Amino acid sequence: MNPNNDIVLEARGVLKQYPGVTALDHIHFRVHRNAINVLIGENGAGKSTLMRILAGVESPDAGEIFLEGQPITLRSPRNAAAHGIAIVHQELSDFPNLDLSENIFAGRELTRGIFIDRSAEDIRTSTALHRLGKPMPPTTMASTLSLGRRQIVEIARTLAHGAKILILDEPTSALSLTEAETLFLVLAELKAAGLTIIYISHRLHELLHLGDYFTVLRAGRIAGEAMRPNVDRTWIVERMSATALTQATTSAIELSPLLTVSNFSVSTQHDSEVSLSNINFSLSKGEILGVYGLLGSGRTELLEALAGARRSTGCITMNGQLLQLRSVSETVKRGIVLVPEDRQRDGLIPELSIRENIALGSLRGLVINRTEQTKRTQQLARDLNVAATDLERPITTLSGGNQQKALLARCLMQSPLVLLLDEPTRGVDVNAKAEIYNILRTLAAKGIGILFSSSEIEETQTLATRALVLCQGRIAANIKRSEITDEALFAAASPHVTIAPLSSSHEAVQ
Repeated sequence: MNPNNDIVLEARGVLKQYPGVTALDHIHFRVHRNAINVLIGENGAGKSTLMRILAGVESPDAGEIFLEGQPITLRSPRNAAAHGIAIVHQELSDFPNLDLSENIFAGRELTRGIFIDRSAEDIRTSTALHRLGKPMPPTTMASTLSLGRRQIVEIARTLAHGAKILILDEPTSALSLTEAETLFLVLAELKAAGLTIIYISHRLHELLHLGDYFTVLRAGRIAGEAMRPNVDRTWIVERMSATALTQATTSAIELSPLLTVSNFSVSTQHDSEVSLSNINFSLSKGEILGVYGLLGSGRTELLEALAGARRSTGCITMNGQLLQLRSVSETVKRGIVLVPEDRQRDGLIPELSIRENIALGSLRGLVINRTEQTKRTQQLARDLNVAATDLERPITTLSGGNQQKALLARCLMQSPLVLLLDEPTRGVDVNAKAEIYNILRTLAAKGIGILFSSSEIEETQTLATRALVLCQGRIAANIKRSEITDEALFAAASPHVTIAPLSSSHEAVQ
């Protein structure tokens, strides 16, 4: 491709300001036709603002947008869609009370006369899901789907409406390795069919695997542009001013178990979800135990059951004392606290301030010492480096990484003995990820037992001092720190699946 004549979409001199903040500082962003255009930057660099402008969600304060060399004004997402531009946000916007066809065609129903043409909608829904390698009945209720499958439906919606320029914001943050590989193949096919893709992710190995053109944003300005042959991990990190992630250092771990799980089983209400059976493991004080598995392996179900949010059977002991996991509140009182996977849906309350969200962790009983509550909230915000000059600001004004730290601070308000984290760095940038890893290591050094689940091999390798691998609801492997490798994790997680390594498959998407 010739970079001089293949620009399909262009933002020229775009400025966007909010009170006290310049989100985009007269940037010039070019999108290359029939290519995967990677956009990289820390949380707060301006990526989301730029994408909202290109998707018609927001308008720039200055500058112009050009499509096929012609100036256009994007007044709304529907207007952008009419120009063939669609976005799939990281935070999902599905309707749990509707089925898949109803979700995909909500607000843009197909009609025959004055009636909705449900048959045509079902056909287009099925076609889009098949293209993504995840066929599901169009009548499936969205409320029954896991987070990863909800993400698939979001992408299918854009395909069903004929997008020509597709913006993907962290599309694999909730997907297993197998599903991510499927998506990568689909993106290669869509690109070959003429689709232009803008791809945003904090997973550097994905970007290097997929990208044709790379743009780095830093503090609202373009920090670097290059084609794939000129880009490597060092090039990206230097332009982001990010610190490299370091591998876990194994600290002294007490040998006596803090938490012991025996013959633990979980049954689910929906046939589409996994059931856990005969789970046995222990967690020691100061240990960071990783739970790796593909989507559907039971990672989330295990953590939610240990947090008292799912019915379970088996024997759970804490410091040798038997626990009954009857409810979340009772489990919290016994010292087990969960940081959920979906911080927007299951964690944070967007209507409340940063301080109020953190302080929710101290609400026990009818009497509240507000002075002590405020003091502890402020201290935790400082300890976890929640980047906010005013804790009374809405929680939604924080970047994804700082929202995650605020949610973690709320959990620490409850003084846990065991901290459960489901996908602890989902949708955060490289710097925030490194900060969260260091926070968890500091907590472990203080004696807290940490159990985290992840669909990322790199995260499990980086953070875990030991790893359990779940496969189809059972523990398939218990791997010590020195033996946590890509091959060991993936072989145990999917013994019947063979997928080429990312490093050897880049040519497939050139």
